[in-house]
Amino acid sequence: MTKVSPIISIRNLKIQFGEEIVHEGLDLDISPGEIFGIVGGSGSGKSVLMNAVLGLLSPLEGTITVLGEKIGSLEQITKLHLQSHWGVLFQGGALFSSLTVGENIQIPLKEMEHVSDEFAREMAFIKLKMVGLKEEDFFKYPAELSGGMVKRAGLARALAVDPEILFLDEPTAGLDPISASAFDDLILTLRNNLNLTVIMVTHDLDSIRRLCDRIAVLVDKKAIVGTLEALLDNKHPWVREYFHGVRGKAALAGFKE
Repeated sequence: MTKVSPIISIRNLKIQFGEEIVHEGLDLDISPGEIFGIVGGSGSGKSVLMNAVLGLLSPLEGTITVLGEKIGSLEQITKLHLQSHWGVLFQGGALFSSLTVGENIQIPLKEMEHVSDEFAREMAFIKLKMVGLKEEDFFKYPAELSGGMVKRAGLARALAVDPEILFLDEPTAGLDPISASAFDDLILTLRNNLNLTVIMVTHDLDSIRRLCDRIAVLVDKKAIVGTLEALLDNKHPWVREYFHGVRGKAALAGFKE
């Protein structure tokens, strides 16, 4: 059986701000096509890790390889080419309030060379429908949308360039349980239909249970990686408290039964 190379590989990562070491000796691999969750306590460096993978900050030590390219050694033109292979849904959607939903979705497309306004508009309509929004939503401003619709519009923008990798930062934060469940269903459908690799930072134990093939728990400046089933048996105190605490028991009741 042929071994599949990781789509993202991190080795011996060290990230430090002043005297504070956030990550040290952190290793993990993410396989193509999986939904990979990142969890951890406040200050554990979840968003820091994602920003490092995105090339938004440079590690002090270690290597990050995405799609076979080492992030730290890329020239700017190569980095821009690489970034056309991924999309990012930032927490809260991060839409520009002065632009319509359609204009927001078109932003990544218009940053690419040789893309006409007509093509960008047409593709934005397609992505809008792909995430479950209606045609009339294309002309609305973010202030006219519900929280769930803002998330979907942000997701449409993240999908605008047909990425191979989709990064999600707290995708269900602020949503009611019904909207959060519907958003989970959408992510799963998109992963299956588009063959996406999805990396998501989340605190939502329901989403973790329903979506994640594997999870990285950031503790002690490193990552403990495994399936949910394996992590439920992990003896690390923080991991046990996270998955077996009151909230964990409620969300994961019956998982191993």
